[in-house]
Amino acid sequence: MWTISAQEGAGGDRIAAELAAAAGVPLLGRTELAAVAHELDPKHLDPEDFEEIERRFGGRLSALAFNMAVTTGAGAAALQELQFRHKLPELARAIVGRAAQEPCVIFAPAAFAALPDHPRAIHVRLRAPLACRIAAYQHEHLVDRSCAEKAIKRDDHVKHAWVRSLFHVEIDDDRLFALVLDTSRFSPERLVEILIAAGGLPSPAIARA
Repeated sequence: MWTISAQEGAGGDRIAAELAAAAGVPLLGRTELAAVAHELDPKHLDPEDFEEIERRFGGRLSALAFNMAVTTGAGAAALQELQFRHKLPELARAIVGRAAQEPCVIFAPAAFAALPDHPRAIHVRLRAPLACRIAAYQHEHLVDRSCAEKAIKRDDHVKHAWVRSLFHVEIDDDRLFALVLDTSRFSPERLVEILIAAGGLPSPAIARA
């Protein structure tokens, strides 16, 4: 089982999909994990709202914001938000744990931190230089450089804050991953071969031969 945490613009979605296909296992991304989340907590975790939850909890509900909510009459909603925040890390562990019951590729930024000691998990971090990521984002989304850079930096901020808020670890701490790869230095096919080998499976090239 592989967990893949990737920087925006580093090609993580493609590599995760090709890895899953080469290994013959399911790919579990946002949609699939959101469905598991809804099964575990249908009251709070609606699949359609999963991305918004990530953005919301990627920041911090400060004491000032909480006090303002109380004084403006939104105390019950603020309290519910705080209670959900305290519950969310355990829910995240349960979601990823449920998903990891069978061999799979989990493409999610915080999956590595949800299962740090899983005996069969290979935690992978995919990154690339900022310039390469900007160029890739421009090509994929057909936007100018300024727009691409802003989108990438915002995504970096949200992912860092999301992982830190949930599990109190840093997404760029290389010690938390079995493999940290610069995707600008390898072809997607070579990256998949490396990840397959890390999982103890035959190389796709060897299998084809």
